[in-house]
Amino acid sequence: MVNWTLAAVMGSHTLMAVLWAGGYLVTSMLVVPAADRHDAPEFALDVLDSLKWFAVGGIVVMGGSGGAALWVLYDNSLPEGTRGTALIAMMTLYGVFGLTSLWAWWETRNARTDGVSSLPTRLKMAFRTNALVATLLVLNASVIGYVA
Repeated sequence: MVNWTLAAVMGSHTLMAVLWAGGYLVTSMLVVPAADRHDAPEFALDVLDSLKWFAVGGIVVMGGSGGAALWVLYDNSLPEGTRGTALIAMMTLYGVFGLTSLWAWWETRNARTDGVSSLPTRLKMAFRTNALVATLLVLNASVIGYVA
């Protein structure tokens, strides 16, 4: 029997993960380099500002839905073995991604306040770090889904 509530929770979790991770990957790999090449820091800052809503939404939706899934699937206790380790890694990476999202938002806000004429290195590093952590989250999700 299909538990439709759990399916909806996990569907929203997956959708938000895709939007959150994909937004940072596309931004760090396409938007920031294109803005650098074409001397358009204002355009890049507008795009980067809009990503803060993905960060806030991701923190709320993925934290709530992941916690609900942990409660329903595992009776609020982690399984042993590879799956438990992969779930701990997922929660750790989720926390790191939340912190790096806040860092990226902070750097974007500072760059806009300073009226930059070119994007600062720290801002670019914040979004590249997010892209790296997003990639690690996707790889960890595949371990949870297929290996563990």
